[in-house]
Amino acid sequence: MTQRRVLVTGAGGFVGSALAEGFANLGWEVIGLDRAFGEAAERPDIQRITVELSEGVPNEVAAVDLVVHAAWLTQDPQTLGITSAEYSALNIDPLRAVLDFATRTRPAGFIFLSSSGVFAAADADKGLTDADHPTGASPYGASKREGESLVPETLSGHVAVHVVRLGYLYGFGEVTRSSRPNVSLVANWMAAARGGEPLQVRADDPARDWTFTSDLAPALERLVSGTPAGRPVHLGSPHVYRDGAIATLITGLVPGSEVVTVPGTGRVKPPMIPSDVSTLRDFTWTEPAVGLQALLSEGVAA
Repeated sequence: MTQRRVLVTGAGGFVGSALAEGFANLGWEVIGLDRAFGEAAERPDIQRITVELSEGVPNEVAAVDLVVHAAWLTQDPQTLGITSAEYSALNIDPLRAVLDFATRTRPAGFIFLSSSGVFAAADADKGLTDADHPTGASPYGASKREGESLVPETLSGHVAVHVVRLGYLYGFGEVTRSSRPNVSLVANWMAAARGGEPLQVRADDPARDWTFTSDLAPALERLVSGTPAGRPVHLGSPHVYRDGAIATLITGLVPGSEVVTVPGTGRVKPPMIPSDVSTLRDFTWTEPAVGLQALLSEGVAA
């Protein structure tokens, strides 16, 4: 049987690197593209290529079975000192280059990774479903929505397109980089606990959906085995926890750590509710307690 090949863009980042490792662990041959890669163990089933994606996918990249577009700039334009239009171009131009590659080579599937960041806090009261209309006004959310429309418009009728919205993520190897200057609350809390600092939790104690990044590649592999939904799919675990509950799980794993309450600023959007996708109905998502223990064990081993 011929080994399946997947192209992962943004493979040097938090989510992209988890996908590259995850697909390789599933037996795929992985080609990872990014403008920079951190320290990562070499493995023969992952080819890492440094490239400015806006200039196009390198000619050395041959046809693949699946493209996963994870590359995205999350740093806000104000901090970068650029306009919202310039910020959008920094995200959409690389996407257009990858779409050009897909148009020419016709992979069986194309996954565009979007985000619950397309939503505003007021778009739902209890949980964000794929029936809710996203109105997030941030440059990040607006550019993601543009990508959600651009991908199917470009590839419709030629490639099976899956537009996937991800929610709150935590996992291995989460560090800051120029395109992603902030880490997750979980990473912040884990660092605080290990450093003997209190874990700060907002007084309003919002609820969030939490997905372990090690689950993403297996879930996406299942997703592309089925028929595309024809609309953005909310992909993630059904595990919804309040901030205080996650922080308390961490303090239970790190003796001597404690939770403190701090004022909250701004309304937090409701948790994202996973879409009902037939290929994922019996998928086992990692419980936060299990994922947090794995992260702590990695830190101890390191």
